Amino acid sequence: MMVLARNGAALVASGWSRFGSALRAAQCVAVALVLLTLVGTPDAEPGRATPPAFFDPVVTITPGITRELALLAEHTRDGDSRRTQASIRLQYPLLSWVHLSLEMPVVVAHLGGESPTTGAGDLIVGGQAMVWTAGTWPAEVDLGFELTLPTGGSDVLAGSTALRPFVAAGTKLGPLDLIGNLSYEWALGGTFSGTQLFQATAAVGYPTRWIAPFVELSVVKPVRGSDELRPQTAVLPGIELFLPWKLSLSVGVQLPLGPARFFDQRVFGFLKRPF
Repeated sequence: MMVLARNGAALVASGWSRFGSALRAAQCVAVALVLLTLVGTPDAEPGRATPPAFFDPVVTITPGITRELALLAEHTRDGDSRRTQASIRLQYPLLSWVHLSLEMPVVVAHLGGESPTTGAGDLIVGGQAMVWTAGTWPAEVDLGFELTLPTGGSDVLAGSTALRPFVAAGTKLGPLDLIGNLSYEWALGGTFSGTQLFQATAAVGYPTRWIAPFVELSVVKPVRGSDELRPQTAVLPGIELFLPWKLSLSVGVQLPLGPARFFDQRVFGFLKRPF
C-alpha cells in the first residue's frame, strides 16, 4: 500500500515512458522473487517450529504465510479532497514459507472542486517469505515486497510504478499480540516519480474468541521528492471481529498527530476469508 502525500497538485505529472516503467517493474519482480527464494532457511521449514497466528491490523503487515481472499477499503479525507479505494486481493502460498499476492483496486476521487472521477487503481504484486521462527517462543520474522504497477490514471491519483521492500515481525506477550514493520518505498515512475519514503509501524492487539481491539502507531518520513520532509506520526484505533464461516473483519480510523499532516483522516476496512 502506497503511502504518499496526495493532493491536487500531484495531477500535474511529468511525461514518462510506460514501456520503460514496465521493463523496470518486470526486472524488480524478477529480483524480488530471487531474493525471496534465497532467504528461505531450514528454520522456516515445516516441523521445525509452528508459526504463531496473529490478529489482522489494517496498516501494519501481519507476519505469516496464508492462503486467503480479501476485500479492502480505504477512504482518505484531506481538506476538500476525498479519495475512496476498494480492492480485491488474492494471496496464495507457493511453498510453506512463501506466498505471493495480487491486489486490484477501483478508485473514486473527488479532488477539490472537481467532479468525482472513477477509474482503475494501480495493480499491486506482492510477495512475503517467512525467514525465522522461534523454537520455544511464539515469534516470527518475514521479509517481503510490494510492487505497484501503473494500471490506473493520474485523474484518480494513480498511474505510478513503485517498489516497497519490508520486514514484518511479530510476537506474543501474554494475552497481547505485538507486530512491527519497517519499509522503504521508491516511486520509480508516474505521478509520484522520484519520491522516496521510509515507514515504521507498530500494532498491539488483544485477541479474544470473538473480538480483537487494537491500536496502531505509524511514522512516515519522506526522504526525497516531497516539499514536506518532516515525519508524520499517526495513530489508528481499531477492532477485528471474528465472524462465522472463517470470516474476519478489521476496521479502524487513522488520525495524524503533530504539525506534519499528509491527510486529515483515513478510514480502513479489511474483510478476509482463508481457504
